[in-house]
Amino acid sequence: MTLVTTRQLTQDIQAKAGLLTDRAGLVPQSADQPMDAGDLLFYLSGTSMPMAAFLRAHGLFADGEGLHFDPAQFAEIRETAETVIREYEAGTRQGAWKRFDLSEDEDAAGNGTYLLIVLAALDLLYGHAP
Repeated sequence: MTLVTTRQLTQDIQAKAGLLTDRAGLVPQSADQPMDAGDLLFYLSGTSMPMAAFLRAHGLFADGEGLHFDPAQFAEIRETAETVIREYEAGTRQGAWKRFDLSEDEDAAGNGTYLLIVLAALDLLYGHAP
């Protein structure tokens, strides 16, 4: 498992901000400030408790030490995110949506996409995608 401190994550994000926006789809939370760790962590923070537990069990979570991730688990996280997106697009919110108690609010379309953005950003930053 890899651990990147919030400070290091901010430095890494600022060094590759353009790539993260263009290739990973990472959108800064504030247009008038440089990108920082919070811009990436935002995509992990707004999920349901069951999804957060799934991500933690698969080594992707943030705590006081920084951002933890396990590249060996990216494929399963990606597959789950893609399932969430497929269910959303098909209008069937039964399997993964029920399992992870996902939101059906106005941000529903982002439920799986946010995870794909995090994985793409981590790949660009640290080159761990399988």
